[in-house]
Amino acid sequence: MRASMLIAAIATALAPATVHAQDDYAAVLLQYLSGDADAAIERLLTLPYAEIGAGVQAFDETRAPRILTGAAAMHTEAALRRGEELGGQYHLRIATALVEFGDGARGTPNTTVRIQPRHAMPVSVEFRRLWYCTIVNRFEAGAMLPDADRYLARALILFPDNAELQLLAGVAAEMHAAPRISAGSAGDRRRGLEQAEQHYRNVLAQEPDRLEARLRLGRVLVERDRPAEARPLLQPLTTAADDRLAYLAGLFLGGIEERGHHDEEASACYERAAARLPLAQTALLSASELHHRRGDRQWAAEAVSAAAGARNEFDPWWTYLFGEYWRADLLIATVRTKRHA
Repeated sequence: MRASMLIAAIATALAPATVHAQDDYAAVLLQYLSGDADAAIERLLTLPYAEIGAGVQAFDETRAPRILTGAAAMHTEAALRRGEELGGQYHLRIATALVEFGDGARGTPNTTVRIQPRHAMPVSVEFRRLWYCTIVNRFEAGAMLPDADRYLARALILFPDNAELQLLAGVAAEMHAAPRISAGSAGDRRRGLEQAEQHYRNVLAQEPDRLEARLRLGRVLVERDRPAEARPLLQPLTTAADDRLAYLAGLFLGGIEERGHHDEEASACYERAAARLPLAQTALLSASELHHRRGDRQWAAEAVSAAAGARNEFDPWWTYLFGEYWRADLLIATVRTKRHA
């Protein structure tokens, strides 16, 4: 259905003249689909919950067949662009209900909001997959592991072979294995690393050149004390065009050498990593420690000064565990482009 036909259908089907609250909600949805989407989001965020609820209830009777995708995109943007805690957000619960409607997945729904449209079609498979990638990405970026786990569980039922979701599942498993994020036991850590390894191998089986998956699988293998398997994954990444990838690969290779008590080789790895991002901290500080052990205290002191100085900048290691968080805005923007699908 063309966008103009969809808009006309909404105007006649969603907003009965007898119900003012539904009129207000329908006007916002119309604006999101046909006018200024950003302004519509701002209007939506000011509507009383009772008016939004009345509009959502009207989906059960609407005769606009493709209305749910646009509404799901609108409520998703309202939830994510606020930058607040997502788990309990009203708009996210509505978007979840719209996306879960008709998905055929067994298991507990991720929201208490219920819709039962008689005529509206479920969102498209493409939109649903994109939506789960977007939501899980944001949960992981905020270290909201219980929420990421719940949404991933349903997404993997629906899209078990999708490489993007497998990568997100690997990130979640790594987070569960990380003491600075999860308070799990040693057994939980082992299981998390095992699961992460399997997810990343699933990604690479479909997309062998997915560099992020190669980096992460290499790091997991380092953590599982399998350096011989990790090296061929990480070594080529040290010359990658992407400074973040090259830096982290060098950092992880340095860890391999340091665990093997090869201090000079480890120091060389750290120094090559530091050369890619001279104002980051971790690689320089790691190299400084090794130089100090060997008695080169001047080099060690200068490295500490550089790493902790006023010009100190972003270090990819501190955000590594939160996945590809930088893709969040791109994913949200893509959700908007699919609102007429």
